[in-house]
Amino acid sequence: MRSSSDVSSNREERPLPITISSPRRYTRQTSGSRHIIPADQIEAISTLGVGEFGIVQQGVWTNDNGQKIQVAIKCLSKERMQTGIADFLKEATMMHTVDHDNIVRLYGVVLDSSSEAPLMLVTELAPMRSLLECLKDTSAHPNFPVTTLCEYATQIAKGMEYLETRRMIHRDLAARNILVFSKTKVKISDFGMSRALGLSRDYYQTNFNVNLKLPIAWCAPECINYLRFTTASDVWAFGVTLWEMFSYGLQPWGGFSGQQILEAIDEPNCRRLEQPDCCPKEFYGLMLKCWENDPGRRPTFLEIAAMLPQIQPTTMTAERDSSNTGKDFLVYSEGDVVTVLDRK
Repeated sequence: MRSSSDVSSNREERPLPITISSPRRYTRQTSGSRHIIPADQIEAISTLGVGEFGIVQQGVWTNDNGQKIQVAIKCLSKERMQTGIADFLKEATMMHTVDHDNIVRLYGVVLDSSSEAPLMLVTELAPMRSLLECLKDTSAHPNFPVTTLCEYATQIAKGMEYLETRRMIHRDLAARNILVFSKTKVKISDFGMSRALGLSRDYYQTNFNVNLKLPIAWCAPECINYLRFTTASDVWAFGVTLWEMFSYGLQPWGGFSGQQILEAIDEPNCRRLEQPDCCPKEFYGLMLKCWENDPGRRPTFLEIAAMLPQIQPTTMTAERDSSNTGKDFLVYSEGDVVTVLDRK
């Protein structure tokens, strides 16, 4: 379990400050600010969509060595910036140091005061969209069997364990922020974004306006009630992310207002999302542990990462066609791989 030293900032240790005199200064690379990318090194190719923080484009970054790298460009409008440029860059400095195989790499930041989007984040490009988009695409479901989702869960836990060991908090873990790089690899994205943009009180506003797009369905009770974000609240969100995965992209607490979600999950009701049909029983048991009302009783990501290899579902290959074809029987053919969701 966890200690009481978790904090609600993205990192307990303050990131190293950097000094700026003007945003225009950073339209050219400076020594000591390796995460600042000159605007003329970035070429936008196409628009991928609109994310939580602005327009996302696909583009090419020509780095100082002349190497052309396919990248994703997140264009942050002035309206989304609730912190100053200097405060954002302090957070970006920290985000730039994150180096893990299951966390999307931040290549750098572009500052262009002449643009409608004066701030651009340049990151790795995910070839296969977000995990949520893939799960909602029914035609893609054969590419994402339960065994693959279980492997993704392990990768996400390892990425979150890395953040946990560095005393960093994601604050917005969800299937929409997991990017699929291949059929065998996913990476966590948008780490630190809500903190970096100053989206705390407003982004997590608890006025429960049903028309607002809020992440309340992924929030632990202490986040909604007190805006208290820790690695324990990330663990809660991890449990909800697992639920999204095994429900193949359903909306958690679909049809509930923010107020109804809080009343459901908080004391005295302590209701929990039901086990999805495709979810292995032991994975649902892990979800319930992640959703302990007391943050101190939730497992750490270190414990979760150690637990997941032990609860992977068993698979079997059918030696012959099924003999029963009734509605209550599993129909399979010789050679089919069957995943056992409940070992008992």
